[in-house]
Amino acid sequence: MIDNEVQHADDFFQIGRKGVRAWAKDREKGASIFLRLNDGARVDLIVKILDAWLDEDDLNHAMASGALRHAWDSEPYIGGVRIGSHVTSAAAKLPDACLFSMDEFIEHWGRFLMSETEEQELEAMDFPLTVFRGGTGTIKEVASGVSWTLNREIASFYAHEWPRRWGNEREPVIVSRKVEKDEVFAFLNDRSEAEILIAYPDHIENLTRCNSTK
Repeated sequence: MIDNEVQHADDFFQIGRKGVRAWAKDREKGASIFLRLNDGARVDLIVKILDAWLDEDDLNHAMASGALRHAWDSEPYIGGVRIGSHVTSAAAKLPDACLFSMDEFIEHWGRFLMSETEEQELEAMDFPLTVFRGGTGTIKEVASGVSWTLNREIASFYAHEWPRRWGNEREPVIVSRKVEKDEVFAFLNDRSEAEILIAYPDHIENLTRCNSTK
């Protein structure tokens, strides 16, 4: 259980303090609590955070953003199986999972997920950007995801190597698009993947399929 492993987890569900320093401290606190949990408890914590957000209950956004950033970047390993990110795993366990929209999540939380350095890097980018996304299946299936990258090699990895690790033999697909600044909700680069988060990607025009031969 969360309360047995980490103190102050209940602080996630109280209104946070105001001010830049308080925000930074609470964000670090939220990340620290998340990282000290095992994978099952991490998913449970993110379920509670998402549920509080959807219900508009009291929530310390700074602490939540610290936990959610690591939840976005990491994958739970439960029962010998990797089951997507902690965010997607938690969303599937929500009491009202049908009310959760990844697009709305990105629209609201995207800017809170970024570090100060990533915010500055995003601000300095020259738009429009060419972004790529790799996966398997149909073009429509691959293009519907919210996570894109500025690096075509990263997209190729997710179209080829990553699916094969888990026995996915569907057709690899890489697509690219041009996006304007107001379509980008976050730039995340902790994993050196130059990740661009785009809500409602189906609404973006100029979709191109890239050569995905590997």
